[in-house]
Amino acid sequence: MVVENTQGQEQQSIARVCGCLTRDNCNIGDEKWWQIICSEGTPVMAAMTGEYADVVFLWRESPPQKDAAATQAVYIDINGVTDHHSFNMAQLTRIAGTDVWFYVAAIPLTWRGGYAFIPVPSALVQPDYAGNYSEKRQQHRQWLQQIFPLSCRDQLNPNGLTHCPWGSAKTPLHMPDAPPQPQWQPFDKLGGKSVAKATYTIDWQSEMLNGSRRVWLYSTASSEPQVLSEQHVAAEQPLSPGQPALPVVLLLDGRFWSESLPIYDALSCATQEGVLPPAVYVLIDEVDGRRRHDDLSCNATFWQAIMQELFPVIAHYFTLSNDPQQTVVAGQSLGGLAAMFAALNWPERFGSVVCQSGSFWWPDFSIVKPPGDYVAPESLHLLSEMSRQVHDGLGRRAGLNIFMEVGSGEDIMIDLSQDMYCQLASQQHNIQYRVFEGGHERLCWRGGIIDGLSYIFSL
Repeated sequence: MVVENTQGQEQQSIARVCGCLTRDNCNIGDEKWWQIICSEGTPVMAAMTGEYADVVFLWRESPPQKDAAATQAVYIDINGVTDHHSFNMAQLTRIAGTDVWFYVAAIPLTWRGGYAFIPVPSALVQPDYAGNYSEKRQQHRQWLQQIFPLSCRDQLNPNGLTHCPWGSAKTPLHMPDAPPQPQWQPFDKLGGKSVAKATYTIDWQSEMLNGSRRVWLYSTASSEPQVLSEQHVAAEQPLSPGQPALPVVLLLDGRFWSESLPIYDALSCATQEGVLPPAVYVLIDEVDGRRRHDDLSCNATFWQAIMQELFPVIAHYFTLSNDPQQTVVAGQSLGGLAAMFAALNWPERFGSVVCQSGSFWWPDFSIVKPPGDYVAPESLHLLSEMSRQVHDGLGRRAGLNIFMEVGSGEDIMIDLSQDMYCQLASQQHNIQYRVFEGGHERLCWRGGIIDGLSYIFSL
């Protein structure tokens, strides 16, 4: 539920917001008031009703620079809460006579996600679209492509992850009862600065895939990972004999988890706390949108290349377990689909899966609709190609270990995941399934990776 700042509600909304923003001995918008708000941090938690809280997002208008266009509107994109597909995109209201802009949303107390402000000049205010629905949708996409590069983080939020690329244009919000992510706290306290780095970085030259991919290798088996020079890595020096075999975890979208929202500190923390066993993590570069789509869209050649080409290369650095139960594939969205595809088709090598918000719509993206157009399917049975394959027997005797999750704000993705879970559960795999309070959001998935791996390795 979101409190829309429509014209009919605007005065009532302003009065209500002003009531919760009042601070002693100062007027809303004056310098002393802003100093208090900055010291308290934003957004401001207002009234709590049942399982929800009114959250007030604040944005301060900067003095216009010389020759700079004045801000005419400020839009807000809150993952899993607002709908940027809407022809009436959520935007902040300005309190007249001040530099204060606000937006109010009723958000579940268990919710977690990122948000961004999008201030625009008059030339980029959302237009009135013309034509039929498809034409309006196309005009809206074009407008979004223009304004999204203007997205900016909340500079008044003290919990920003400003030291990593994810936090450059987004701000995290963890509601009071959001599931804990304790292994990420050291990273968060440093504002997104990663202390740990990849143990090795290699360039995987794949003949089967006709190209190269960067691969980051991270071992939690040692408290002091060895970082080699490019020349040393290229030499592929063999291991010393007798090194123990380690569980291996393949993390898809590896560049994101290595650079944009680095996961190394969380994995190290989880290992030191005994939540996860020492393991080797293999982060495979998604390269770009086209290559990612080709690799992760149920591509048998991609997984054969990993088994026949990549694993032998990694064996120069680590002794990997050959036990399929100790070989985990973890992925999100299209990566979640790919992880499940690998385990169902090659269970003798990939016996464990962490699947988060899996894109089980594949190959028919037309079933995915904007939130405003979502209609629940009449039946939750056999909604996808993969679901039908599992129903027909794919993976029946595989005995997989599976952790699945999906966000409460993901509409049809919930239906697709629920269907897949039911089909898999009927085959008697070891499986845990949950719905978290959030959207299609890596800030949620980062905790789910740790939880999922903890479940897998506890079996």
